[in-house]
Amino acid sequence: MKEYDYYTVDEILQALESNTDDVLTRATIISKKFVKEYRLAVEAEDVFNEVLARILDDTRHVPKDVSLSFSIGQVIKSICQGMAERNQEKVFKYSEPIDDHNETIAASTADNDDSTDPRWNILLGLFSKDANAMRFLSATQEGLNKSAIVSSVFDGDEKAYDTTRRRIVRNGQKYLKETG
Repeated sequence: MKEYDYYTVDEILQALESNTDDVLTRATIISKKFVKEYRLAVEAEDVFNEVLARILDDTRHVPKDVSLSFSIGQVIKSICQGMAERNQEKVFKYSEPIDDHNETIAASTADNDDSTDPRWNILLGLFSKDANAMRFLSATQEGLNKSAIVSSVFDGDEKAYDTTRRRIVRNGQKYLKETG
């Protein structure tokens, strides 16, 4: 079995900076391919952002002897497979736990409107005290896409968008799983 020499986080940053356009283009294409192949309900950009976060967090390692595009593609494939096998959003690691939302959950489930999905009302109740999450949910309900939400809600801060979206998905799924 061949032993690989892996990039350090600093080396991967340098490699990405020197090959940015080529690597990003290929990684985006690979992300779209696997999101479509596994029929995932996430954007390809979100999968790619998760891959980069894991690589830069040093939880995924990239071998130096393999092309950067191929290595990133393998991580993308792994994450997409994991999402397909598990609950689709559960694979994202970075989220916050649900904190003291029992009153808002109870209030949102008590006054259910028949015209909306009850899960939507639960999300609104869970995040009623979180301004960013509420603006995100409102923009989503209006049908805005990711780029519009990033610019209008998060002033162009894509990391804030990604963090908020993951937190909403994780906490909402966790609540729904706990309540059955």
